[in-house]
Amino acid sequence: MRPLVIIHGWSDHSDSFHRLAKLIADKTDRQVQHLWLSDYVSLDDQVQMSDITAAMQRAWTAPEHGLPVSANSCDAIIHSTGGLVIREWMADYWHAQGKRPPIANLVMLAPANFGSPLAHKGRALIGRVFKGFGSDKRFETGTHILKALEMASPYSWALAEKDRFVDNVFNKGGVRCTVIVGNEGYDGISSIANEDGSDGTVYVATANLNCARLTIDFATNPEKPTMSALARSKGEIAFLVVDGKNHSTLAFKDTRSTSHLDWVIGALDVKAGGFAAWREQCLQHTGSVMAKHNKPGKRDAHKHGYQNMVFRVRDDMGNHVHDFVLEFYEEVTQLRDKLARAFNRDVISSVHAYKDDGSYRSFVMNCTRLFSLINKPDEFLKISLSALPDVDSKKEVVGYSTFGNADIGCVELDPARLQELFQSNRTVLVDIILKRMQDEQVFTLKTFA
Repeated sequence: MRPLVIIHGWSDHSDSFHRLAKLIADKTDRQVQHLWLSDYVSLDDQVQMSDITAAMQRAWTAPEHGLPVSANSCDAIIHSTGGLVIREWMADYWHAQGKRPPIANLVMLAPANFGSPLAHKGRALIGRVFKGFGSDKRFETGTHILKALEMASPYSWALAEKDRFVDNVFNKGGVRCTVIVGNEGYDGISSIANEDGSDGTVYVATANLNCARLTIDFATNPEKPTMSALARSKGEIAFLVVDGKNHSTLAFKDTRSTSHLDWVIGALDVKAGGFAAWREQCLQHTGSVMAKHNKPGKRDAHKHGYQNMVFRVRDDMGNHVHDFVLEFYEEVTQLRDKLARAFNRDVISSVHAYKDDGSYRSFVMNCTRLFSLINKPDEFLKISLSALPDVDSKKEVVGYSTFGNADIGCVELDPARLQELFQSNRTVLVDIILKRMQDEQVFTLKTFA
């Protein structure tokens, strides 16, 4: 039986997973000595994610532990932030070195693969009081870890570029990864943290490792922007939504029902030849859960299908554009556009600009309501934007020309493209490129008289 390593999340510790380890030991033939519980520092403001993965590699390969390092020789379960830890570790210390990681079956319980809406709150004063008060360094909450966890973080974008859109450890014959996430928020006073489409800590959409990306080019021809084909992530990932579990109960941290334990055991036991059938089984179950709550009304809004769209806006000179407004509409006369009003009110569930770089923004979209709103073959959704500085203003000598209808066009999504671009339970990275302009006075030449 392969050894099993369990890796916790932010502000947590190995003690939280004694119950899960015992449940697995009792239900399988994995002996206790083959179960490893990790601990890592996550509440120190000086610790970077790269520090954790370097220390993980050192601990994993330490002779005294005797963990195997050959390909597919261990299994692992991670929770929450542990998803980022193990992904960076596999990408940097194994795949980048031309080696296959020692992980065979990887079970991700509510991973924060594309961020958590709680991360920026952890960086704020309230996080320093409630989490930092009990840390080894008073009032420290792990600033760099939380920056990586924040919605729309450049870290999660860069990590996806490294292990989702190129050949990676999840390719066929590699790591068999199953992502399992709940769809229920917290109870009691903890419910203040709940966001629609989340398990109280991570969005269902940001947990999923199946993602996509595209580019919208407003630079080559601003009046007729182009949208690239949608590129889907590489590698085979099983994705499962479990009804009625939150971020804590999914990880078996209390004495409630353990009905989803069979899914965890199944993910740990799946063989290479059976992974395609396992992925289909997870897909079918998730489809039944989503169908159960797929009603446009507000009663089921928390469990609707949501997509996380991360927009990064840059110009053709490589500068990041921090001050912009994305526009979703149907009519050119946007002030009278009923679809625009309904889209902003009913489809956009939340918007978060990354604190340290506002050119990255997460838009969490309610796909259930979107397709109840746009459901006719002749309905189109247009996307454009306005950005500052405005070079057409007499006060600015450099910037962007985006405020006039004749200055910048839009991309149009017909029903087929709309269905392709907006899908529940995933993240889409959208790279937007603007044309940067300079007034003549930025550089002038005069003849010498």
